[in-house]
Amino acid sequence: MSWNKTEEWFDKCDEMCNMMATEENPDGLQMSYKWYVDIFEKLNFEVELIFNDSAMYRPIIIAKRLPAKGYSSYIGFFQHYDVEPIHKSWDTSPWKLIQKEGRVFGRGIADNIGPFIQRLMVIEQQKVTNGILFVVQGEEEIGSPFANEIYPNLDLPEVSLWVEETGYFYRNGNHRILIFNENKTLTSIVSKLEQINTAHGKVTHVRHRPLNKAFGAAKCPCLSHLVKDIPYIAIGPNDDISTIHGPNESISLDHLDISSKHLEVLLNFGGYSNV
Repeated sequence: MSWNKTEEWFDKCDEMCNMMATEENPDGLQMSYKWYVDIFEKLNFEVELIFNDSAMYRPIIIAKRLPAKGYSSYIGFFQHYDVEPIHKSWDTSPWKLIQKEGRVFGRGIADNIGPFIQRLMVIEQQKVTNGILFVVQGEEEIGSPFANEIYPNLDLPEVSLWVEETGYFYRNGNHRILIFNENKTLTSIVSKLEQINTAHGKVTHVRHRPLNKAFGAAKCPCLSHLVKDIPYIAIGPNDDISTIHGPNESISLDHLDISSKHLEVLLNFGGYSNV
């Protein structure tokens, strides 16, 4: 299936960008988490909110959808709905998405509004047999203090594959896949992704490490408390010129179609196994 939802994706991302979901704007964070909860519920997810008494405007969201009959495994996604504030001047308005020269510009579009919303839209389009779990926080950009407190004690279903909040293409358009805790299933998934990339004229580079984190991997609650020895993969539509946390943050429109195909592989690869 080709990605034919770019216009809808753009409109949803623009709506989210307009909310200005920074720690300095609690109303924006509150609107943002409620927006995602509404989407999850429309997609038949069971939603649990874990509130921080000191910051009720940015709860942790646990969204779970049961596997289809005859299946038992879960694919897990970790995301965040807060965005980095503006530190330097932009060429465009940071809080209004702008499409220019094949890219979409706006604060949070790459980190991680665009990848997050695309995942939800692909899930909506697909008949997924695996269970799906999302663990979503609203304080990633301030170092995740509440998540680091809560994540070690979460009562979650057993996840067979964790998917990072996003991933990257190189500046030249080739694809970088990050993995660790590799098993047979993950090896097969990577092989499928490589076939898609080859069909699109892209070289695949597999790296055995997690995605770089602004606060370091050791302080990431997802890597520290969720992944552990479970297979992990990082894929997504960002690239090396997305300038996350910097001015003129952007995503290339050219990467949306192939990224949707990558997501379809993860969602429809059959039952996952930890062997």
